[in-house]
Amino acid sequence: MKISEKRALVIKRQKAKAKEEAKKLKEQQREARKLEKAAEKEKKHKVVKSNAKEGDESVAEKQKLEVLQVFPNARQYKTTFTKKYANRKAWQRPDPQEIKSIIPGVVTSLEIKEGDHVLKGSHIMTFEAMKMQNLVAAPFDGTVEKIFVKEGDKVPKGVTMLFLKSDAEFEIFEDDSTSNDLGLFG
Repeated sequence: MKISEKRALVIKRQKAKAKEEAKKLKEQQREARKLEKAAEKEKKHKVVKSNAKEGDESVAEKQKLEVLQVFPNARQYKTTFTKKYANRKAWQRPDPQEIKSIIPGVVTSLEIKEGDHVLKGSHIMTFEAMKMQNLVAAPFDGTVEKIFVKEGDKVPKGVTMLFLKSDAEFEIFEDDSTSNDLGLFG
C-alpha cells in the first residue's frame, strides 16, 4: 500500500469518527431538552398542587374536570371535555310526523297539498338527490298539516319538508337507554 493511500484511509477514518461524535452530541442535546421539558412540567404540577392546598379552589375546579358516567349505576370518571363535546347539540327523539330530507337534494314534484288525507305507502313527493329520483311515500295514514317546501327548492340534509299529522296516536316508550337525559352527568 502506498503512503498516499494510507493517508486517504486515515482521513476517511477521521471523518467517520467526527460524524459519529457529532451524532452523539446531537443525541445528548435532545436528551437534555427532554429532561428540561419534563422538569418544567413537574414544576407546573407542583405549583398547581401547592396552590390547591393553599387556595380555596381544588385541582378539579382549576382544571374544570367533569364527571362522566358511561352506564347508569356504573363507575364515574373525572375528565375534561373538549370544546366540541361540551358544545354539542343534545340528542332529541325524532318526531315521526316530520318528513325530513335525509340527503341534500331538490324537490322535483309535490303530489299533495295542505289538508290532503294520505294513506300509508301513497306517493307524497319526488325528491332528486345525487342524480336519482327518490319517491317519498307516506309512512302512515294521516293528514298533510303543513308543507315547508315547494317544487324546485334546493333542500339541505336534515330539513323538515312537511308535517304529516297521524290519524292514530303514536306509542312513545320512555326508555332510560334512549331518552335525551341518560343521567350520565352528575
